Amino acid sequence: GCSEQFYKEHIIEELKQQRGSHEEKQKVLEMLKRLEDQEEEDGEDGEEQTLEYRLEGLDLDKDTEAIWEQLTDQERAEFQSVVEKGMLGEMLDMWTPWWRMSQEQASLIEEVGSQQDDTGTARTNTGTEGTEAGTDTTAPPPLLSKIPTLSSLLKGQPSEFIKYNIVNILYCYAYVVRLHNGDHFNMSREAAQEVLQLCPVLTGNSAYSSVGEALHDAMARSNRDPSMANTLAFQSLVVKDVSCILIGPSQEHSLQYVQAALSDLHRLFSLARKKVNKEPSSRDQSDDSTRTPELRQKFFLCKKKCEFLLAWSEEYGAQLTPLAMDCSQEYAALRRELSLHEKTKSELEKDWGCSRPARREEKPLIQELS
Repeated sequence: GCSEQFYKEHIIEELKQQRGSHEEKQKVLEMLKRLEDQEEEDGEDGEEQTLEYRLEGLDLDKDTEAIWEQLTDQERAEFQSVVEKGMLGEMLDMWTPWWRMSQEQASLIEEVGSQQDDTGTARTNTGTEGTEAGTDTTAPPPLLSKIPTLSSLLKGQPSEFIKYNIVNILYCYAYVVRLHNGDHFNMSREAAQEVLQLCPVLTGNSAYSSVGEALHDAMARSNRDPSMANTLAFQSLVVKDVSCILIGPSQEHSLQYVQAALSDLHRLFSLARKKVNKEPSSRDQSDDSTRTPELRQKFFLCKKKCEFLLAWSEEYGAQLTPLAMDCSQEYAALRRELSLHEKTKSELEKDWGCSRPARREEKPLIQELS
């Protein structure tokens, strides 16, 4: 009872949480198909319906419960074996973020606290050299071709809290891009809506007063939505992502990754808005956030907000790099919390003898006396 229910829930969760392409979800089932082919080669009974036949008409994105029910005992056992050996992740082509930390970035994290640039001049680089040699990262997204001047968008001094708002936006961006395994443009409308859901500063007047507040608010928002919630390990990884983006590929080009991320968000909202424009108006929907006119306006405002933040970074971007140290401290705190959680979990599993406690036999509260 303990293992059967656990592995049933595990495959269903695995299929639900894969946010990449349809092909990646298919790979979870390819392993089972290889098992079936091997059985046929070994001359085992072939009267049973094929896996393709049993799964015909099922949607890998929606019918996860039905998929589990269609698997044979042998297929379920094979999946259980893969999970126990920790091999499930190896079956998927995991995306490598373009901001992946280089050796230079790792050393810079220790230095950023004491090396703030006093000039306030952004060090923008539109090249695509990416990180230093030794990593196989993809090139960062190209920067927006026409970044407006801040004076054309704002009269007076900008808010001192903008830098913390950018930290919040970078977390939400990295979170959603990782959820989609780097394929966020293939589901631009959904990805853009997810960013909005996590990031109120893009469409409202919210403001954060510290790095910790900016990060933890986004984490709390993702935890409140079951469709977006993820593990503490995933959240800590995204915090590290923010630190890497704030550091940039090098000291000379420390703003390149921040501006690349904001430019990528700008393109995401542009593409999402175009998709919404092609949809029929849907004013009868009960949820205002999904109505076509309102959504189209929100994506437009987000585009403009990205342009404003890019303009701000041109003049005040030097304020961002030192915040990488605060992100690194938040990351270290989350890793300590995760380590304690894993230790507690390991001790409980040792006591239980499996991954979950055995289900107690339910006894009636009132028993009739004979």
